[in-house]
Amino acid sequence: MRRYLDILVFGGERRGAQSAPPPVWRRLFHVVAGSSIPLTGIFLSETAMIWALSFLAAGGLALDLVRFRVEWLNRLFTRWMAPLLKQDEAAHITGATYMLVAALLVYVLYGKEVAIPVMFFLSLGDPAAALVGRRMPGPRIRGKSPLGTLAFIGVGAGAAAVLIAANGIDHHWAIWVGAAVAGTVELASVPPDDNLAIPLLAGTAMHFLGV
Repeated sequence: MRRYLDILVFGGERRGAQSAPPPVWRRLFHVVAGSSIPLTGIFLSETAMIWALSFLAAGGLALDLVRFRVEWLNRLFTRWMAPLLKQDEAAHITGATYMLVAALLVYVLYGKEVAIPVMFFLSLGDPAAALVGRRMPGPRIRGKSPLGTLAFIGVGAGAAAVLIAANGIDHHWAIWVGAAVAGTVELASVPPDDNLAIPLLAGTAMHFLGV
């Protein structure tokens, strides 16, 4: 049982502090696929989103757990998906699966008013932090640039402002706090994966602040 829990959380072994820089295709996939979740959520009901995310998250988890046990399937998967994977995802739950699980949890726990902005924080802010942080000189915290964190927060806040202006979500002051929390979580690299930690912790903060 402990082995399966370890696989579920860490893919059989704990992640290192850093992975190799992700390729441009991975960042593009992160933006497009990640943003499709909250965009769809604007038009669909919470119930429909929960059912859809349940199906997708269960499928992603099942595929990851099976390929950990079936070596040839894992080799095939990593070969086909190589442009979209980090180097360590051959032996770990993928970031895409963590994103689906996080989206499902924030929808179930906090509803669409929280889920929509926090998933945009993740899909747009995380790549912005990587692009800015890797190119900027200066001090590093856990291997990451604080300037990347500012880029994350700025892009997340900008996305929230567009959503509010377009009546995609209702305005609440805690949304801006959520963007700051999301950026801080990304900087802290909370395990097991940013794609899980950022939506859950930012969403929890927004929920308890009244969103």
